[in-house]
Amino acid sequence: MPLSEEEQRILQEMEQKLYENDRAFVDRVRTEGPRSAAGRSMRWSVAVFVAGLAILLLAFRTSLLVGTFGFLVMLFGTLIFERSARQAYGGQTGDGAAGHAKPRALGEELSIIGKRFRSRFWRDR
Repeated sequence: MPLSEEEQRILQEMEQKLYENDRAFVDRVRTEGPRSAAGRSMRWSVAVFVAGLAILLLAFRTSLLVGTFGFLVMLFGTLIFERSARQAYGGQTGDGAAGHAKPRALGEELSIIGKRFRSRFWRDR
């Protein structure tokens, strides 16, 4: 529901007064929001993933142990990326109603996946 002209004017006045009275707070919120911190973490996790991939590709033929270590580094980078994405975007997946989707248990997820699989491949003809 859009704001009326009066409400928009009041909101702009409040923002202007906040900016004038507590500029340090406004600057801190703009630069250090949860998305910027999570964004840095996501960039680092991508770098860790790429480093793990490089270790895996370079060392797998010579040493299975070092190649396995590279895989574990890749897995760690992926897990950090996933956690950072959830932190930054609040677990929104895009298919819920504005991010208000209730988290499901693993059993419920597997049940839904099984139903989709059966409906796709074992249709009664």
